[in-house]
Amino acid sequence: MKIHPLTVLRVFLPFAAGYFFSYLYRVVNAVIAPDLIADMGVGPSTLGMLTAVYFITFASFQLPLGILLDRFGPRKVEAVLLLFAGLGAFIFARADGVAGLVAGRAFIGFGVSACLMAAFKAYTLWFPKEKWPLVYGFQMAAGGLGALAATSPVEAALGFTDWRGVFTWLAFLTLLMAAAILLIVPE
Repeated sequence: MKIHPLTVLRVFLPFAAGYFFSYLYRVVNAVIAPDLIADMGVGPSTLGMLTAVYFITFASFQLPLGILLDRFGPRKVEAVLLLFAGLGAFIFARADGVAGLVAGRAFIGFGVSACLMAAFKAYTLWFPKEKWPLVYGFQMAAGGLGALAATSPVEAALGFTDWRGVFTWLAFLTLLMAAAILLIVPE
C-alpha cells in the first residue's frame, strides 16, 4: 500500500519538525555552555541542573500525555504544548539569573514532551499499519537531524548573535511550528 504524498506533507512533516526541535532543545545547552558560563556565571552543577530540569519535566508529563492524546488527539495536544516550549525558550533567552534559566528549561521540557508520542499517535491514525516502521524510522531520523542542528549550525549562529538571540529565534520558530501543526495537520 502506498503513502499518499499529501499525507506526508500534512501529517509527517509537521510532526517530524516538532521532533526535530525537541532534539535540538535537548542538545543545544552543550553548545551554548561556554557562553552561559561567561554571561551568567554558572558552573558545571548548574549546567547539569539545566539539562536535568528539561528531562524531569519531559518525563513527568508522559502519563498524563497519553490520556490527553487519546482524549484530544495529537494535533491539538502537540500544538498547545509547543506553545509552552516557545514560552520556555523566550523565558530562557530573557533570564537574568539561574531561576529564569531553570524556569525556561522546565517549560521547554514540558512543551516538547509530546513531540514523539503525538507523532506516533498521528501516524497510527493516518498511515497504513504496514508503513508504520518506515514512518517511525523517518521520525527518529528527524530527531537525529535536530541533534545535529544543535551543534555546528548553532555554533555558526553564535558568530552572528549570542545565546539569547539563538533562544529568541528558537522561541519564534517553535511558535511557528505550533501554528503549523494546528493549521496544517488534518483533524
